[in-house]
Amino acid sequence: MDFEQKNIQVFGVNDQDQESIRSWVERESLPFPIILDTDRAIAIAYGMSKAGDERYLANPAEGRRPAVIVDEAGLILKLLPDLATVDEQADILAKLT
Repeated sequence: MDFEQKNIQVFGVNDQDQESIRSWVERESLPFPIILDTDRAIAIAYGMSKAGDERYLANPAEGRRPAVIVDEAGLILKLLPDLATVDEQADILAKLT
Protein backbone atom coordinates (compact mmCIF):
# COMPACT_ATOMS: atom_id res chain seq x y z
CA MET A 1 0.00 0.00 0.00
CA ASP A 2 1.28 3.48 -0.82
CA PHE A 3 0.72 5.45 2.38
CA GLU A 4 2.42 8.55 0.93
CA GLN A 5 -0.35 9.01 -1.66
CA LYS A 6 -2.83 9.36 1.21
CA ASN A 7 -0.44 11.48 3.31
CA ILE A 8 -0.45 8.79 6.03
CA GLN A 9 2.36 7.67 8.28
CA VAL A 10 1.95 4.30 9.94
CA PHE A 11 3.87 3.11 12.99
CA GLY A 12 3.42 -0.03 15.00
CA VAL A 13 3.93 0.06 18.75
CA ASN A 14 5.02 -3.03 20.63
CA ASP A 15 5.96 -3.68 24.25
CA GLN A 16 8.03 -6.80 23.58
CA ASP A 17 11.82 -7.03 23.28
CA GLN A 18 13.61 -5.95 20.11
CA GLU A 19 14.24 -9.50 18.85
CA SER A 20 10.56 -10.46 19.20
CA ILE A 21 9.57 -7.36 17.27
CA ARG A 22 12.11 -8.04 14.52
CA SER A 23 10.76 -11.58 14.19
CA TRP A 24 7.16 -10.32 14.00
CA VAL A 25 8.02 -7.69 11.35
CA GLU A 26 9.75 -10.30 9.20
CA ARG A 27 7.01 -12.93 9.64
CA GLU A 28 4.19 -10.51 8.75
CA SER A 29 6.21 -8.52 6.15
CA LEU A 30 5.05 -5.33 7.84
CA PRO A 31 5.43 -2.28 5.59
CA PHE A 32 5.89 0.20 8.47
CA PRO A 33 8.32 0.76 11.35
CA ILE A 34 7.66 -0.52 14.86
CA ILE A 35 8.30 1.66 17.90
CA LEU A 36 9.64 -0.17 20.94
CA ASP A 37 7.41 0.76 23.90
CA THR A 38 8.57 -1.52 26.72
CA ASP A 39 7.03 0.63 29.45
CA ARG A 40 3.84 1.06 27.35
CA ALA A 41 3.97 4.86 27.78
CA ILE A 42 2.81 5.38 24.18
CA ALA A 43 0.12 2.71 24.47
CA ILE A 44 -1.18 4.27 27.69
CA ALA A 45 -1.12 7.81 26.22
CA TYR A 46 -3.23 6.72 23.24
CA GLY A 47 -5.67 4.51 25.12
CA MET A 48 -4.32 1.17 23.90
CA SER A 49 -3.44 0.12 27.45
CA LYS A 50 -4.18 1.20 30.99
CA ALA A 51 -1.64 2.16 33.65
CA GLY A 52 -1.04 -0.80 35.92
CA ASP A 53 -2.06 -3.38 33.32
CA GLU A 54 0.59 -5.72 32.02
CA ARG A 55 -0.65 -5.89 28.41
CA TYR A 56 -2.58 -4.04 25.75
CA LEU A 57 -6.37 -3.85 26.01
CA ALA A 58 -6.97 -6.43 23.27
CA ASN A 59 -6.37 -10.07 24.10
CA PRO A 60 -2.80 -10.89 23.04
CA ALA A 61 -3.50 -14.61 23.37
CA GLU A 62 -5.81 -14.32 20.35
CA GLY A 63 -3.27 -12.32 18.35
CA ARG A 64 -5.44 -9.21 18.43
CA ARG A 65 -3.95 -5.76 18.38
CA PRO A 66 -5.40 -2.34 19.10
CA ALA A 67 -4.80 0.53 16.69
CA VAL A 68 -5.21 4.28 16.93
CA ILE A 69 -5.66 6.70 14.06
CA VAL A 70 -4.08 10.01 15.00
CA ASP A 71 -4.14 13.30 13.07
CA GLU A 72 -1.12 15.52 12.42
CA ALA A 73 -1.75 17.41 15.68
CA GLY A 74 -1.62 14.16 17.67
CA LEU A 75 -5.37 14.02 18.31
CA ILE A 76 -7.03 10.63 18.27
CA LEU A 77 -9.44 10.32 15.35
CA LYS A 78 -10.40 6.70 15.94
CA LEU A 79 -9.54 3.88 18.33
CA LEU A 80 -9.66 0.40 16.80
CA PRO A 81 -9.33 -1.86 19.84
CA ASP A 82 -9.38 -5.24 18.18
CA LEU A 83 -7.61 -5.73 14.83
CA ALA A 84 -6.82 -9.39 14.47
CA THR A 85 -4.80 -9.45 11.28
CA VAL A 86 -2.44 -7.38 9.21
CA ASP A 87 -4.96 -7.68 6.35
CA GLU A 88 -7.66 -6.06 8.52
CA GLN A 89 -5.26 -3.25 9.36
CA ALA A 90 -4.41 -2.73 5.68
CA ASP A 91 -8.13 -2.65 4.83
CA ILE A 92 -8.78 0.09 7.42
CA LEU A 93 -5.83 2.12 6.13
CA ALA A 94 -6.98 1.73 2.52
CA LYS A 95 -10.33 3.30 3.45
CA LEU A 96 -8.71 6.42 4.90
CA THR A 97 -8.71 9.52 2.73
